[in-house]
Amino acid sequence: PFTIFVGTKIGCGSAKQSQASLVCLALAFHYLCIRRRSARKKTLPAEEDGQMIRQSCPTIAIADSGATKTHWCFLDKTGQAKEVVTGGLNPFMAGEKLIRDCLEKDLYPFIDNTQVTHLFFYGSGCADASKRTVLQAELEGFFRHAEVEIESDLAGAAIALCGKAKGLVAILGTGAATCFYNGERIVRRIASLGYVLGDEGSGARIGIRFLSDYLREGMPEDLREEFAPFCPYPLPEIIDQVYHGQQVGRMLGEMAVFASLHNAHPYVRQVLDDEFRAFFAKQVKPYGELLKETELNLLGSVAFHAQDSIREVAESFGVRVGKVLKGPMEGLLAYYRPMLPDLLRAPAFDEEDDFS
Repeated sequence: PFTIFVGTKIGCGSAKQSQASLVCLALAFHYLCIRRRSARKKTLPAEEDGQMIRQSCPTIAIADSGATKTHWCFLDKTGQAKEVVTGGLNPFMAGEKLIRDCLEKDLYPFIDNTQVTHLFFYGSGCADASKRTVLQAELEGFFRHAEVEIESDLAGAAIALCGKAKGLVAILGTGAATCFYNGERIVRRIASLGYVLGDEGSGARIGIRFLSDYLREGMPEDLREEFAPFCPYPLPEIIDQVYHGQQVGRMLGEMAVFASLHNAHPYVRQVLDDEFRAFFAKQVKPYGELLKETELNLLGSVAFHAQDSIREVAESFGVRVGKVLKGPMEGLLAYYRPMLPDLLRAPAFDEEDDFS
C-alpha cells in the first residue's frame, strides 16, 4: 500500500505534492531496505518445540555429501548436534552457482555461518584436488571464519568406521570403493573404476544385473511382475537412459532396492552372491597380507541391508568382517566430539553476516 500511494502522487499536483511524493519515495526505499535486511537476518523457529534452529554459539560443522544429498551436522561446545539436509555437492556434478544456491537458500536459513569455526567436509567426487577447487572456494566464502577441510567420502568412511585405529575400509552403496587406513590417513586403495569397468558389489552393478535379466527374460516369472515398476519404460528409452542419461548410476542403484524387498528369493540371493564374490575377488583380496592383520569394515546402504550375505561370502574368502554402518555421520560425531574443547577454544565472531 505504501508504494502504491507514492506512485499515485509522482508527476501530478502542486510543487508541495511533488516534494511530498519524493519524501515518501525515500521513506519507502528506506523501509524496503530494512525489510530486506531483517529478512536475511531472521531467525526461524522450529515447527514444534519453539526452539531456535539457528545456533548462537561457536560450532564445528561436519558434512557428508553425495550426489543427491548432503547431511550437515553442527556441534556446539556441549556436544549437542543440529542436523540439516540439503542437496548434494559432488564437484563433478555441481557447479559454482548450484553450490552457492544450496548454501545460501537451503542451509543459511537454519544455521549461523559466522559462528562456525571448523568445517570437516567429506564428499563423493572430492578425491580429485582439481575438481574440489570451486567447492573449496564457495565453502570458504560462505563459512568466512572457518577452517575448511575437504576430503573424499572414502576418507570419511575410514574415520567413521575405524576412528584412530587401522583397518580395511569399504563403501558399498550406489558405488563401491576400498582402502587401507593406518589410523591417520588412507595409505593404499584399489581403483574402483566405476560401474562400467568395476564397482563390483555396488548397487549400480546389482541394478545392472536385475535390469539385464528382466529385459532378456532371464528373471524368474514370479519376480518379473514385481520388478516391472522399477523399469516402466520401453526398451529404446531404457537403452538411451543407460548410455546417455545424466544420472545412470543413481537410476541403476535405485533398482538394487529390489534386492532388499526379495532377499529370501533364490534368484536374488544368487545375484548378490555373484556380485559380492566379484567384489571380494577384485577389490578385497588384492590387499594380501593386510587381510591377516585387520578386519574389513563396511559402510553404505548395500553393505547394511545385505550384510548377512556379505559375511557369508567374506568367510569363504577368509576375511573377517568388523563394523557395518549404513551412513558415516554417527561414527564421525563419535570421532569429533572429544575434540570439541580444543576446536572451540577460539572466541566467537560478532561480525554481522551479510550476503553482498
